[in-house]
Amino acid sequence: MEANMKTHAKNIFFTIFLCVSFIFTSCEGGIDIEIGNWSDDYREATYYLCNRVWTDEWYDNHDTYCYQELYFYSNNTGVDYLYTEDRFGNIQESTYHFTWDWWDSFYTSIRLDYGDSFAYMENIRMDRNHLDCILNGYPVSFIGR
Repeated sequence: MEANMKTHAKNIFFTIFLCVSFIFTSCEGGIDIEIGNWSDDYREATYYLCNRVWTDEWYDNHDTYCYQELYFYSNNTGVDYLYTEDRFGNIQESTYHFTWDWWDSFYTSIRLDYGDSFAYMENIRMDRNHLDCILNGYPVSFIGR
């Protein structure tokens, strides 16, 4: 009877050992969870965003021609260049520096910090050198160059 108990105890121990070994080896090789910065999604979205100059051009309600360039850098800084020319030929150029960060974990929103104000790019879709988003409530389409 004592021999059966020892064999039974060894079988239980061996079964537990196998289960624990299986859990640890399957987690090492099969489950890859990365949260926050430097996940594959983060690197891919940041690379795509930072390796292009994003441009847009339009006419406002006063028939003023507007041209914008957004530069995003991988160190979370950027430059916003704006060129306007009104119907009388008056030209104005402005350059603003900002810091930026992904505003959600799906990498579809960006917050731009200009120091004294914020801008928000939401519902971002980046594909084929296009960046479509809602910028401060307005739909915008940038072309990557």
